Amino acid sequence: MYSSRGSRGRLQGRLPVSGILFRREEGRPPLLAPLNPAISKGYLCDGSVKSCQSFVTFRSQPPHDTAISIASLLASEASEIASVNKVSASDKIPSNRLVVVPVSCSCSGSIFQHFSPYTVTKGDTYYWTALDTFQGLTTCQSLIGQNYYDPEDIPVGAVLTVPMRCACPSENQTAEGITSLLTYIVAMNDTVTTIGEMFGVNSQSILDANLLSRDSIIDPNTTVLVPLKSNKCPTSDGNFVADGSILEYVDCISKGKKFPVKLVTLLGIHINPLDLTQSSRPNYKNASMRTKTRKEKIFKQNGGFLLREKFSSYGISSNAKLFTAEELERATDNYNESRFLGEGGYGTVYKGMLPDGTIVAVKRSRAIDDNQIEQFINEVVILTQINHRNIVKLLGCCLETEVPLLVYEYISNGTLFYHIRQKKDSTESSLSWEYRLRIACEVAGAVAYMHSAASIPIYHRDIKSSNILLDHNYSAKVSDFGTSKSVPLVKTHLTTQVQGTFGYMDPEYFQSCKFTDRSDTYSFGVTLVEILTGHTPYSFAKHEGKNLVASFISLTREDELVQIMDPQVARDADVEQIRTIAELAKRCLRLNGAKRPSMKEVSTELEGLRNAQRCHETFREDPIEQNIDFPMEIESASL
Repeated sequence: MYSSRGSRGRLQGRLPVSGILFRREEGRPPLLAPLNPAISKGYLCDGSVKSCQSFVTFRSQPPHDTAISIASLLASEASEIASVNKVSASDKIPSNRLVVVPVSCSCSGSIFQHFSPYTVTKGDTYYWTALDTFQGLTTCQSLIGQNYYDPEDIPVGAVLTVPMRCACPSENQTAEGITSLLTYIVAMNDTVTTIGEMFGVNSQSILDANLLSRDSIIDPNTTVLVPLKSNKCPTSDGNFVADGSILEYVDCISKGKKFPVKLVTLLGIHINPLDLTQSSRPNYKNASMRTKTRKEKIFKQNGGFLLREKFSSYGISSNAKLFTAEELERATDNYNESRFLGEGGYGTVYKGMLPDGTIVAVKRSRAIDDNQIEQFINEVVILTQINHRNIVKLLGCCLETEVPLLVYEYISNGTLFYHIRQKKDSTESSLSWEYRLRIACEVAGAVAYMHSAASIPIYHRDIKSSNILLDHNYSAKVSDFGTSKSVPLVKTHLTTQVQGTFGYMDPEYFQSCKFTDRSDTYSFGVTLVEILTGHTPYSFAKHEGKNLVASFISLTREDELVQIMDPQVARDADVEQIRTIAELAKRCLRLNGAKRPSMKEVSTELEGLRNAQRCHETFREDPIEQNIDFPMEIESASL
């Protein structure tokens, strides 16, 4: 039983005998009910049912008191919450009002779960997040098991993966007519009887669904499964179908959604059955056919059939997915503003979550001309074949919308730009020299892979600190391939309209419109200068009125780098190491592209420097062990 929550939540107490404590009867296997909700991860699944439409309950509490805010918190759809609760998406829902939330429930390992991302705010702990914010739909132990953050020090702004309890009907329950299970959060003074009356379900069916007996008791903020049965549209008088029936809206109104009618009346919605049965099914079918035809047309225009052919010919059908528009709308809550991550060269980026709990970044591309479609498809095919730990993975795309959508893995710790520049503006950068050197090595290795080890060489064409993402371990992930191009093996350059970011762009490319692999080297050189100095081309020009690259090269020649060196680097790195990397950056920035090193050469040199640093640190830590075999492992990715 939970202890008192003080001022942050409602008082806790133990319920009378007519409630339930989740304690299974002797000799009965725990197919659905957890043994102890305070520590259990959720309801067990045996793998026979992979996923289903399910429901959870949530009590409206500021700031989660609208369909939009509740949908964002629980990874549901605001439109569906608004529909079943008879409110507009932005309407304030009275405090402590019960809200029914449709969710997708999946068998994750041996547990049924529904996943949602949650951004940590000041004062949050795993305990309060589980019990207060999510009201018992998850547990402290589940959060600890799903996330890597120290329970005593969860950073503000961190994104937690929240596994919420849900369940799908078993085969036996399906045979009995049960079509879905609702996860109900127990409130003070609830009993099995009152819960059954609330949802039009007899109490014995709740006991059976949870494998419990009548002498069991329940605690507030734990969960009870309520079994719901299906039925055709009601034709008799009354506002709900008895015995927890589900109104099959697909047979009644055009949306094709399924919601328990008793839940609708519970929230003050009075539906006249005649209003439902008189809806025109032919009109629904016609509208559905029109929508399907339109999607197929757009899919074809966006090269969908060509992409399928290429996936088949490359044998990579299992590596990339063709997402539907509805899947990505659900994942991003209809591209809600709260899911907005930013904009890149390719388009707008939103954060989303797939039904299996995978957090993704969804990019909505800008308009693409008809003559660019095949080129776009080729790029998608190429990127799905890239498998490098320091390149953001493309999971799939959607081609049935007006503009194509790309789905990437989500990287949680922001950009290199943020860590070396924006943090520098307020406090000193948190990136140590060790992290910076490793990031430089990883980025160089990733770009070298793209140039020489990928099945078809790829030029990135927009390497910069804001396109380098960092995961929770501060490992680098090269991202934003919006301007990237694949290069036939017989070609040494691309002649294209000038694209890229000023300050990072190769001057030779700017003059000739010919982009080579050494153009990427130049952009990497600018990024290396950022890592050393903590300045970006923009910030330096704004504050100093000078060109960052020109100033860097001049100060390198005069051995006066200390004037623009990041204080963190100056403290952590030795002078000789700084000088060596500065010279490497200067070679990358040569005006004559032919005299710049290849990215493979850059990667090899940086790895050598990093290994030398590690050997030096090992020697410094244990100078007595003169005969020690120093580890000289190169941590470059497998190509």
